[in-house]
Amino acid sequence: MRGSTAGAAYTASQHGIVALTKSLAVLYRSRGIRTNAVAPGPTATNIRIETRAKAHGPRLIGPCIDLSGKVAEPEEQSAAIAFLASDATRNINININGTVLPVDHGWSAM
Repeated sequence: MRGSTAGAAYTASQHGIVALTKSLAVLYRSRGIRTNAVAPGPTATNIRIETRAKAHGPRLIGPCIDLSGKVAEPEEQSAAIAFLASDATRNINININGTVLPVDHGWSAM
């Protein structure tokens, strides 16, 4: 959704997912295929972060995580994914298609 202290490669890959989602939505809509994505915020996982004082990650990302407000549980992210994959996003005249849904407790709005 925006640039990040996580590094150029990570940020570029995330922006690539956004563009791919939108492109596929247009390319395949006539076939009834919807393409959406979830942009998760901080989520409780078993990924470990280097905690040394000089470590790149905590020094740069730590203050951002502190501002995020809430760390989501994986089940909260999966509920958003299930919604986007469900028929609830279909309507007689229009579908939710080509959207990137932030599930981040408002973090991307900051």
